[in-house]
Amino acid sequence: MNGGFITDGTRYIILGIVFVLLLGGIMMMPKRKNYETWVVEVRIVKKEVVENDGEALYLLHTEDSEGKEAVYQITQKALGEGLTAENAHKEIRRKKYYQLKVTEGEKYGCDYPCICGAATLIDGFTQETSAAQ
Repeated sequence: MNGGFITDGTRYIILGIVFVLLLGGIMMMPKRKNYETWVVEVRIVKKEVVENDGEALYLLHTEDSEGKEAVYQITQKALGEGLTAENAHKEIRRKKYYQLKVTEGEKYGCDYPCICGAATLIDGFTQETSAAQ
């Protein structure tokens, strides 16, 4: 026996338990959602609120500088806590131009790409967007 309070075997058991606890703690930490986002410039053609299984879906029907139509959804999950989907939908106006930060809707359980940031009102399409036609 090597004297001392903790023997070699006990030391390894304690280290093993600490390792397992650290590993478990790391696995339980919330993971950051690093979804790919992009910015689009659009003109709002139509706004609608559709009810699906008792839940309101806030949709924006848009048109880009090339005349291509797209539908975007405003969902609370994608916006986070700073803004409500209902208020964001109310603030956006038809026939106005906006820059929207969007992401894939599938990640939030949506059928359409989701708006995941503030909608910025702009004075028509920018030169870069118009030149891409």
